[in-house]
Amino acid sequence: MATKAKEKSTEVAVQSAFSMTDTPAYVDPNSRRGSEEVSTKDLVIPRLEIVQAQGAAKDAGIPEGHLYNSATMEEIGDIAYFVPVYFRAEYLIWKDQNEGGGFFGAFNSLAEAERRKTEVIENGEDPEFIEIVDTPVHYGLLVSPDGKFRPQQIVISMAKSKAKVSRKWNAMIQIVGGDRFARVYKITTFVDQNKQNKKFHNFVVQPAGFVPEDIFREAEKTYEIFKGGAVRAAHETVVGDTEGEATVDRSGV
Repeated sequence: MATKAKEKSTEVAVQSAFSMTDTPAYVDPNSRRGSEEVSTKDLVIPRLEIVQAQGAAKDAGIPEGHLYNSATMEEIGDIAYFVPVYFRAEYLIWKDQNEGGGFFGAFNSLAEAERRKTEVIENGEDPEFIEIVDTPVHYGLLVSPDGKFRPQQIVISMAKSKAKVSRKWNAMIQIVGGDRFARVYKITTFVDQNKQNKKFHNFVVQPAGFVPEDIFREAEKTYEIFKGGAVRAAHETVVGDTEGEATVDRSGV
Protein backbone atom coordinates (compact mmCIF):
# COMPACT_ATOMS: atom_id res chain seq x y z
CA MET A 1 0.00 0.00 0.00
CA ALA A 2 2.82 2.36 0.93
CA THR A 3 4.53 1.62 -2.36
CA LYS A 4 1.40 2.51 -4.38
CA ALA A 5 0.98 5.74 -2.39
CA LYS A 6 4.62 6.62 -3.08
CA GLU A 7 4.21 5.91 -6.81
CA LYS A 8 1.11 8.12 -6.96
CA SER A 9 2.89 10.89 -5.07
CA THR A 10 5.82 10.70 -7.50
CA GLU A 11 3.46 10.80 -10.50
CA VAL A 12 1.72 13.92 -9.16
CA ALA A 13 5.09 15.58 -8.57
CA VAL A 14 6.21 14.79 -12.13
CA GLN A 15 2.97 16.13 -13.61
CA SER A 16 3.36 19.40 -11.70
CA ALA A 17 7.03 19.72 -12.66
CA PHE A 18 6.72 19.05 -16.39
CA SER A 19 4.00 20.83 -18.39
CA MET A 20 2.49 18.74 -21.19
CA THR A 21 0.13 21.36 -22.59
CA ASP A 22 1.16 25.01 -22.29
CA THR A 23 4.38 25.99 -24.06
CA PRO A 24 6.59 27.98 -21.69
CA ALA A 25 7.52 31.53 -22.72
CA TYR A 26 11.20 30.61 -22.92
CA VAL A 27 10.60 27.84 -25.50
CA ASP A 28 10.58 28.86 -29.18
CA PRO A 29 8.36 26.32 -31.01
CA ASN A 30 9.97 27.29 -34.33
CA SER A 31 13.52 26.55 -33.18
CA ARG A 32 15.06 23.23 -34.22
CA ARG A 33 18.41 23.31 -32.41
CA GLY A 34 19.82 19.85 -31.91
CA SER A 35 17.85 18.40 -34.83
CA GLU A 36 19.81 20.06 -37.63
CA GLU A 37 20.96 16.71 -39.04
CA VAL A 38 17.58 15.00 -38.89
CA SER A 39 16.34 14.58 -42.47
CA THR A 40 13.08 13.27 -43.87
CA LYS A 41 14.56 9.77 -44.19
CA ASP A 42 14.93 9.71 -40.40
CA LEU A 43 11.21 10.30 -39.86
CA VAL A 44 7.94 8.41 -40.16
CA ILE A 45 4.54 10.01 -40.52
CA PRO A 46 1.91 9.00 -37.94
CA ARG A 47 -1.56 7.89 -38.93
CA LEU A 48 -4.86 9.49 -38.06
CA GLU A 49 -6.66 6.45 -36.69
CA ILE A 50 -10.03 5.53 -35.20
CA VAL A 51 -10.42 3.89 -31.80
CA GLN A 52 -12.17 0.57 -32.38
CA ALA A 53 -13.92 -1.68 -29.86
CA GLN A 54 -10.65 -3.48 -29.16
CA GLY A 55 -7.08 -2.27 -29.31
CA ALA A 56 -4.28 -0.34 -27.68
CA ALA A 57 -6.01 3.04 -28.00
CA LYS A 58 -9.16 1.78 -26.29
CA ASP A 59 -7.03 0.21 -23.57
CA ALA A 60 -5.31 3.59 -23.12
CA GLY A 61 -8.66 5.16 -22.26
CA ILE A 62 -9.46 6.95 -25.51
CA PRO A 63 -13.23 6.77 -26.22
CA GLU A 64 -14.36 4.36 -28.91
CA GLY A 65 -15.04 6.13 -32.22
CA HIS A 66 -12.67 9.00 -31.45
CA LEU A 67 -9.66 9.91 -33.58
CA TYR A 68 -6.07 9.70 -32.39
CA ASN A 69 -2.43 10.00 -33.48
CA SER A 70 -1.03 6.48 -33.95
CA ALA A 71 2.55 7.43 -33.05
CA THR A 72 1.95 9.51 -29.92
CA MET A 73 -1.34 7.86 -28.88
CA GLU A 74 -2.65 11.41 -28.44
CA GLU A 75 -6.43 11.75 -28.54
CA ILE A 76 -7.54 14.22 -31.21
CA GLY A 77 -11.25 13.99 -30.45
CA ASP A 78 -14.41 13.17 -32.36
CA ILE A 79 -13.59 15.72 -35.10
CA ALA A 80 -10.39 16.44 -37.02
CA TYR A 81 -9.61 18.83 -39.87
CA PHE A 82 -7.39 17.44 -42.60
CA VAL A 83 -5.82 18.90 -45.75
CA PRO A 84 -5.17 16.10 -48.28
CA VAL A 85 -1.85 16.74 -50.01
CA TYR A 86 -0.90 13.55 -51.85
CA PHE A 87 -2.59 10.23 -52.62
CA ARG A 88 -0.82 6.94 -53.12
CA ALA A 89 -2.01 3.34 -53.28
CA GLU A 90 0.35 1.18 -51.23
CA TYR A 91 0.59 -2.57 -50.77
CA LEU A 92 1.02 -3.68 -47.16
CA ILE A 93 2.00 -7.18 -46.05
CA TRP A 94 0.43 -8.54 -42.85
CA LYS A 95 0.45 -11.82 -40.98
CA ASP A 96 -2.72 -13.30 -39.52
CA GLN A 97 -3.08 -11.98 -35.97
CA ASN A 98 -4.30 -15.38 -34.79
CA GLU A 99 -0.90 -16.73 -35.83
CA GLY A 100 1.05 -14.10 -33.93
CA GLY A 101 0.55 -11.16 -36.29
CA GLY A 102 3.28 -9.13 -37.93
CA PHE A 103 4.01 -6.40 -40.44
CA PHE A 104 6.40 -7.06 -43.31
CA GLY A 105 6.50 -3.71 -45.10
CA ALA A 106 4.68 -1.28 -47.37
CA PHE A 107 5.38 -1.08 -51.10
CA ASN A 108 4.40 1.21 -53.96
CA SER A 109 3.67 -1.62 -56.39
CA LEU A 110 2.06 -5.04 -56.22
CA ALA A 111 5.13 -6.56 -57.89
CA GLU A 112 7.40 -5.30 -55.10
CA ALA A 113 4.98 -6.60 -52.47
CA GLU A 114 4.80 -10.01 -54.16
CA ARG A 115 8.61 -10.26 -54.17
CA ARG A 116 8.71 -9.38 -50.46
CA LYS A 117 5.96 -11.89 -49.70
CA THR A 118 7.99 -14.60 -51.46
CA GLU A 119 11.01 -13.73 -49.29
CA VAL A 120 8.88 -13.88 -46.14
CA ILE A 121 7.56 -17.33 -47.08
CA GLU A 122 11.05 -18.56 -47.99
CA ASN A 123 12.14 -17.47 -44.51
CA GLY A 124 9.65 -19.85 -42.96
CA GLU A 125 6.29 -18.09 -42.80
CA ASP A 126 3.19 -20.07 -43.78
CA PRO A 127 1.76 -18.58 -47.02
CA GLU A 128 -1.77 -19.27 -45.78
CA PHE A 129 -1.36 -16.60 -43.12
CA ILE A 130 0.42 -13.88 -45.13
CA GLU A 131 -1.74 -11.30 -46.90
CA ILE A 132 -1.02 -8.38 -49.21
CA VAL A 133 -3.52 -5.59 -48.54
CA ASP A 134 -4.15 -2.96 -51.24
CA THR A 135 -4.23 0.21 -49.14
CA PRO A 136 -5.30 3.70 -50.30
CA VAL A 137 -3.18 6.19 -48.33
CA HIS A 138 -4.00 9.90 -48.04
CA TYR A 139 -0.93 11.94 -47.06
CA GLY A 140 -1.75 15.35 -45.66
CA LEU A 141 -1.79 17.90 -42.87
CA LEU A 142 -3.76 17.85 -39.64
CA VAL A 143 -4.83 21.46 -39.08
CA SER A 144 -6.59 23.48 -36.40
CA PRO A 145 -9.42 25.86 -37.37
CA ASP A 146 -8.58 28.08 -34.38
CA GLY A 147 -4.81 28.01 -34.90
CA LYS A 148 -4.08 26.22 -31.62
CA PHE A 149 -1.33 24.14 -33.25
CA ARG A 150 0.82 24.23 -36.37
CA PRO A 151 -0.11 21.96 -39.31
CA GLN A 152 1.12 18.43 -38.63
CA GLN A 153 2.03 15.85 -41.24
CA ILE A 154 -0.20 12.81 -40.89
CA VAL A 155 -1.70 10.08 -43.08
CA ILE A 156 -5.07 8.39 -43.31
CA SER A 157 -4.97 4.74 -44.44
CA MET A 158 -8.18 3.36 -45.90
CA ALA A 159 -7.97 -0.36 -46.65
CA LYS A 160 -10.78 -2.85 -47.23
CA SER A 161 -14.07 -1.51 -45.82
CA LYS A 162 -12.56 1.96 -45.57
CA ALA A 163 -11.62 1.92 -49.27
CA LYS A 164 -15.16 2.88 -50.31
CA VAL A 165 -14.77 6.09 -48.30
CA SER A 166 -11.44 6.72 -50.04
CA ARG A 167 -12.99 6.32 -53.49
CA LYS A 168 -15.79 8.76 -52.70
CA TRP A 169 -13.26 11.23 -51.29
CA ASN A 170 -11.10 11.05 -54.40
CA ALA A 171 -14.17 11.56 -56.57
CA MET A 172 -15.15 14.59 -54.47
CA ILE A 173 -11.70 16.12 -54.98
CA GLN A 174 -11.70 15.41 -58.72
CA ILE A 175 -15.12 17.01 -59.19
CA VAL A 176 -14.24 20.33 -57.54
CA GLY A 177 -10.89 20.49 -59.37
CA GLY A 178 -7.76 22.42 -58.46
CA ASP A 179 -4.87 21.31 -56.31
CA ARG A 180 -5.68 18.47 -53.95
CA PHE A 181 -4.55 20.62 -51.03
CA ALA A 182 -6.69 23.65 -51.88
CA ARG A 183 -9.45 22.53 -49.53
CA VAL A 184 -9.75 21.29 -45.97
CA TYR A 185 -12.01 18.40 -44.97
CA LYS A 186 -13.80 17.61 -41.73
CA ILE A 187 -13.10 14.06 -40.55
CA THR A 188 -15.54 12.31 -38.22
CA THR A 189 -16.62 8.69 -37.73
CA PHE A 190 -19.73 6.52 -37.83
CA VAL A 191 -20.63 2.93 -36.97
CA ASP A 192 -20.33 0.83 -40.13
CA GLN A 193 -20.96 -2.86 -40.77
CA ASN A 194 -18.89 -5.28 -42.85
CA LYS A 195 -19.86 -8.28 -44.96
CA GLN A 196 -19.71 -10.52 -41.89
CA ASN A 197 -22.27 -8.21 -40.19
CA LYS A 198 -19.66 -7.12 -37.67
CA LYS A 199 -19.79 -3.49 -36.62
CA PHE A 200 -16.79 -1.16 -36.61
CA HIS A 201 -16.09 2.57 -36.79
CA ASN A 202 -15.39 4.04 -40.22
CA PHE A 203 -14.44 7.48 -41.52
CA VAL A 204 -16.82 10.26 -42.60
CA VAL A 205 -15.27 12.91 -44.87
CA GLN A 206 -17.01 16.25 -45.49
CA PRO A 207 -15.80 19.44 -47.24
CA ALA A 208 -15.03 22.27 -44.81
CA GLY A 209 -13.91 25.02 -47.21
CA PHE A 210 -10.76 26.46 -48.73
CA VAL A 211 -7.52 26.46 -46.75
CA PRO A 212 -6.02 29.79 -45.60
CA GLU A 213 -3.08 30.97 -47.70
CA ASP A 214 -0.42 30.18 -45.07
CA ILE A 215 -1.57 26.56 -44.87
CA PHE A 216 -1.78 26.39 -48.67
CA ARG A 217 1.89 27.46 -48.90
CA GLU A 218 2.84 24.90 -46.26
CA ALA A 219 0.96 22.23 -48.22
CA GLU A 220 2.82 23.20 -51.41
CA LYS A 221 6.14 22.47 -49.73
CA THR A 222 4.83 19.29 -48.13
CA TYR A 223 3.55 18.09 -51.50
CA GLU A 224 7.10 17.95 -52.87
CA ILE A 225 8.22 15.87 -49.88
CA PHE A 226 5.34 13.41 -50.16
CA LYS A 227 5.60 13.11 -53.94
CA GLY A 228 9.30 12.34 -53.71
CA GLY A 229 8.63 9.47 -51.34
CA ALA A 230 11.26 10.72 -48.90
CA VAL A 231 9.08 9.93 -45.89
CA ARG A 232 7.00 6.86 -45.05
CA ALA A 233 3.83 6.30 -43.10
CA ALA A 234 4.05 4.60 -39.70
CA HIS A 235 1.78 1.74 -40.77
CA GLU A 236 3.13 -0.61 -38.12
CA THR A 237 2.93 1.59 -35.02
CA VAL A 238 -0.39 0.42 -33.55
CA VAL A 239 -1.07 -3.18 -32.65
CA GLY A 240 -4.53 -4.65 -32.20
CA ASP A 241 -6.87 -1.90 -33.48
CA THR A 242 -8.90 -3.77 -36.08
CA GLU A 243 -12.19 -3.31 -37.85
CA GLY A 244 -13.35 -6.73 -36.75
CA GLU A 245 -13.53 -8.04 -40.28
CA ALA A 246 -10.22 -9.71 -41.01
CA THR A 247 -8.08 -12.40 -39.51
CA VAL A 248 -4.94 -10.56 -40.50
CA ASP A 249 -3.48 -8.02 -38.04
CA ARG A 250 -4.27 -4.86 -39.96
CA SER A 251 -3.73 -2.50 -37.04
CA GLY A 252 -1.88 -0.12 -39.28
CA VAL A 253 -4.33 -0.35 -42.16
